[in-house]
Amino acid sequence: MAAAGYVAPDARSRLFVAILLPSAIRAELTRATAALRALEAVRPVRREQLHVTLRFIGEVDRGLEAPLARAISAAAEGLPCFPIRLRAAGVFPSHRRARVLWVGVEEAPPLSALRRSVEEAVVGVGVAPDPRPFRPHVTVGRIRRPRPPVGLAGAIAGVRFEATVDVRHVSLVRSELLSSGARHTEVAACRLADGADDARRARR
Repeated sequence: MAAAGYVAPDARSRLFVAILLPSAIRAELTRATAALRALEAVRPVRREQLHVTLRFIGEVDRGLEAPLARAISAAAEGLPCFPIRLRAAGVFPSHRRARVLWVGVEEAPPLSALRRSVEEAVVGVGVAPDPRPFRPHVTVGRIRRPRPPVGLAGAIAGVRFEATVDVRHVSLVRSELLSSGARHTEVAACRLADGADDARRARR
């Protein structure tokens, strides 16, 4: 039997960096997108897993978790807290080929600066650079078939949601793919410069 804390040499972690949303925001978001999430062939994201991804890292050696956490923490602590605004709904990549249902996050210079700092931090630890453009959003569901479900456009248009979240931490999260769905575990919470208090507000 392995000793407590032992990590097998070939152990792997599937990781991402995210802004985790407070429970009140997640509850409001779930209610506001209920019709969208209930469409046929849509697999909704569980309420407790709603978040804004800053950087999907993918599978890496489990031993990289601690260096990544230190690098992301160092990057975050040099940046001030700031608000982000969540609003409206949409799909990726298009309405005709919809695969991902999302609620948008308005782009703003502080959010872009945080994303750049996180990218530099993970690349500095040895993760390959991410060539994809940053499109901030909260995934609320995924479509499980090639054709979009009936009523998709109306359900998207019917989403009435706005919220402001004060970003005071970013999190390194481990995602385990199980038969029952993904399980997320927060590996590290990395505080921004003045993120000692956690003040968030929601508005619909």
